[in-house]
Amino acid sequence: MSPITKQTIAIIGSSSKAGTSIAKGLCKGNYRLLLFDDNCDEARLLSDEINKSVDGADVDCLECTHQASWEADIIFITMNTDTLKEISEKIVNVATQKTVVVALESERKTDLKDVESHFPNSKVVGMISSKNKPGYIILISEHTSALNSIQEMLFQSDINTSLIEQTKYTGIQVQTPGV
Repeated sequence: MSPITKQTIAIIGSSSKAGTSIAKGLCKGNYRLLLFDDNCDEARLLSDEINKSVDGADVDCLECTHQASWEADIIFITMNTDTLKEISEKIVNVATQKTVVVALESERKTDLKDVESHFPNSKVVGMISSKNKPGYIILISEHTSALNSIQEMLFQSDINTSLIEQTKYTGIQVQTPGV
């Protein structure tokens, strides 16, 4: 069930493969999307493409991670993890009590703990491309409610999802087209 009140979702790194796929899936739901990318032209092109092709889409392109994150209820960070520290320094004060979904490079719990150290007052969900199942991503978090909310959001936005396995740190594998 889509939320009654429209949620705002920031996608930091919107021109990445994962960012683009998430934006194209979520734009069909009851969400306002705020796209940010270091390449503003790519983010603007994606915003224009979605707004033209999806009736009722509510997608804007912003040139500031802080502003996009401040306005957002949920923040997706799909940029390279090498830039995570820099991004977190810009948005940590506006990410408090929000769910922050971060693209990770591995399923190691230490990677999730590292991200959580950058966002100590947020509910962090890790998102990893599965090496064993192409087209699947794995969601991990110690915040079960945030994990379930993100999984439900993806499901409700026509992103194919399926519960594959629970892991020692609460995880869900999610199939997404094009990731």
